[in-house]
Amino acid sequence: MLELLHRDGRLTQRELARKLNIALGLVNLSLKRLMHQEMIKVKRLSARRFSYLLTPHGMAEKGRLSARYLADSFSMYRSARRACLRTLVALRDRGLKRVVLYGTGELAEAAFITIQELGLTLVAVADGTGSGTFLGREVVPLKGIDPGTVDRVLFAGLEAGRAAFAEEAAAAGFAPEALEDLAAALLEADAALASAPAGGQGS
Repeated sequence: MLELLHRDGRLTQRELARKLNIALGLVNLSLKRLMHQEMIKVKRLSARRFSYLLTPHGMAEKGRLSARYLADSFSMYRSARRACLRTLVALRDRGLKRVVLYGTGELAEAAFITIQELGLTLVAVADGTGSGTFLGREVVPLKGIDPGTVDRVLFAGLEAGRAAFAEEAAAAGFAPEALEDLAAALLEADAALASAPAGGQGS
């Protein structure tokens, strides 16, 4: 919300709700909190129009949150890279090189880059919608891919979508042993890192 108001302080509460995909009442409550915390101030433009301006305190908080978001994103990417490398190197060493990437989120981005670096063949990018593009590749449904041309389907989606993925893969003719769960590998990597003794973590 701070970022949106910094870009355009004349956004209405309804416009903010639509851009943030949250309820109008929550926008109203959040604005009141931001005013109470002296992060924004309100200027009346007309009887029904207002302009929201970030205070110096609000600007500092926006910068702090942006830095925190970037740090969290880099941390997640490093964990995703470790999980992808461990899984994909093992596949490559077994001679399994033709893969389908299922998912279009941050984990899929890390997997996409790792696939390229390891010299694996990305047969296709798929997800439940089977539409759009991902890093320059067309996103297709699994049912449009010949299972005989693929060594592994890499699940890099959200955990909530794992069951739907398994059903979709089975309906498309992929055997359970052809499915590789990168999301589970990421969770395992994070759990191992969290339980490692302080100072004993690898690079």
